[in-house]
Amino acid sequence: MEFQILHILIRKISKCVNLENYDERGVYLWKIIRIELKVKSNSFPYFIFLVGALSLFATCRNTPTNSVGDETEERDSVIVEMDELEDDREEIPTKISLSPKGDYVFQRNVNTYSQKYFRNPFDSAIYVSGTFCELRGNHFHGGLDIRTGGHEGWPVLASADGYVERIKVSTSGYGRVIYIRHSNGYTTVYGHLQKFKGELANYVKEAQYKQRKFEIELYPKAGSIKVKKGQNFAVSGNTGGSGGPHLHFEIRNSKGQSTNPLLHGLVVKDNMKPEIKRIVVYSKDKESLYANGDYPYSTFSRWSEYLKNTRTLNLMPGTYSFGLYTDDYFTDRKNILGINYCWLTANGRLLYQYQIEKFSFNQGRYIYTHTDPYLKWKEKKTYFRLFKEKFNPLPYYKQNQNGEIHLKDGDSVQMKLYIQDYAGLTDSVSWIVVGESQGKVLTISKDTMYEQKYRIEGNKSFKFYEWNISIPKKAVYHPFDFKLSIKPTKPKMLSKTLQMHYGYTPLHTYVNINYKVPTEWLAYGNKLCGVSFNGKRTYYEGGSLKGNVLSFRTRSLGQYAITFDDQPPVIKVLRMGRNFRFRVTDNLSGITKIKCSIDGKWILAEYEPKTSRVWGEIPKWIKGGKHLFKLVVTDDKGNTSKYDRELTLN
Repeated sequence: MEFQILHILIRKISKCVNLENYDERGVYLWKIIRIELKVKSNSFPYFIFLVGALSLFATCRNTPTNSVGDETEERDSVIVEMDELEDDREEIPTKISLSPKGDYVFQRNVNTYSQKYFRNPFDSAIYVSGTFCELRGNHFHGGLDIRTGGHEGWPVLASADGYVERIKVSTSGYGRVIYIRHSNGYTTVYGHLQKFKGELANYVKEAQYKQRKFEIELYPKAGSIKVKKGQNFAVSGNTGGSGGPHLHFEIRNSKGQSTNPLLHGLVVKDNMKPEIKRIVVYSKDKESLYANGDYPYSTFSRWSEYLKNTRTLNLMPGTYSFGLYTDDYFTDRKNILGINYCWLTANGRLLYQYQIEKFSFNQGRYIYTHTDPYLKWKEKKTYFRLFKEKFNPLPYYKQNQNGEIHLKDGDSVQMKLYIQDYAGLTDSVSWIVVGESQGKVLTISKDTMYEQKYRIEGNKSFKFYEWNISIPKKAVYHPFDFKLSIKPTKPKMLSKTLQMHYGYTPLHTYVNINYKVPTEWLAYGNKLCGVSFNGKRTYYEGGSLKGNVLSFRTRSLGQYAITFDDQPPVIKVLRMGRNFRFRVTDNLSGITKIKCSIDGKWILAEYEPKTSRVWGEIPKWIKGGKHLFKLVVTDDKGNTSKYDRELTLN
């Protein structure tokens, strides 16, 4: 009878004890009790004494630990494994958890860059709208986006002595961009420029006339176009893929890697700390990742009872990792920026660290291994994983236990998360995770609305109705179930809609798609094309017809269909004279070629797709009198519109 009472009492205590908070004496007492339980003895008072002593060294698992805001108060840990004592009433764990011991102090990488070599590319203070390696959809942001007050035309200055290494004029990407090489081996990049100045402007225009094209890429002979530190060689603009007037500024090392300009001594005002917005917890079920697009998960906000430490996060025993949704600000909340430093600890031991201070552009699309594409698709929020997957080749991390905690029944683990911006401003949160057999079970919605699926693990080709799809191995980050179905025909489309999996699974490289065209469609010839859909928007995917097969490729998944584009672009005159301006639009495939001439002689016309504007200046070497002006605009499917007019010049 005494033994039964003691047994019940110890079982109750073990339910409340935080097994990870013992010191060596507590562990020793627990071993004694477990051994003594196997001996039927009348020494009941002795056992009660031992149980009472044990309780002095134990912490109830439901009592949260106070959050520590200073990193020097963090606790490091070692892995503690108890001797395996025979006890058929308890399951012996196959994995061990983290336990606290010692102090953990997180540190940033040492800054080895010169702080005085480069200067500000403007003569005014720097205010930013984009930070280095900020998370941008399908890539990491390469440098700083420096604000220009919503206006173009700011004088852009060389950050150091050097020579122009590369020039590019494009309707996409960085638009007008200059690369200046410096004697220390670094290259500075100035993007989205409105125009070049002086010798540089003349050099580019001469090349454009020689090659008879507006979009151009040039590599001047080393040292042929020199610039001095502080020299004004261009003005800021809004060209290329820019979303508004600003200067994109980078500092690249001799390997071509972009580095954080702030590490080189550029001064930027930053008086606002970053903010942790939401946390996600994942149950590390690989099969769910492959079958459903993500691990089973649950998200909770900064203001939840878990992060306020008023309630523990009780989870079924298992293996878990975490993710983070966060924003940074410098001087205002209108410009939402990114962070470059992050640390996650479990019971004081470093579980995961992320520090990014340089990156290679050929690895930019691996952002899909850093972030959670499923939650971006589901919640329209960019979470990044606080663990590195095996399919993530990026070098910015340090982690223990694969960034995972292994919860057993009765375990209690205190998680602490710190983020920091370049200025050293820090935000942190903590929460307690408890292993409990009746704890929360994480789930993920499963899609059952599909007709066919294929597990993609390597090179894979298959046919689905009239669609033939070929997926190279290098196109996927990890195995996944490729789901297919056919949906009704959308307006203006020839084919029914192919639901080619879902946008939550990203592709690293292109997949190839062939469509067997019915005989009655062949009359459209090379006007046939593939398109994709995102909500109500239609996107041109291109395509070439060979025989009765239309082929195109894509780097995204979702809804696709076949249609045709036989409509020419539309030209509208806005101004005509020595300075001319037109509005040009196209219905689908997009304008790919613009040719402007006077009396049959090619002249330069500039084009900005964002504003649908074509403009230019008739050169001074075209003398006064009557001339024939002609503008020819062609889209990607060869549809052409022409504007010609007899023009009298003074």
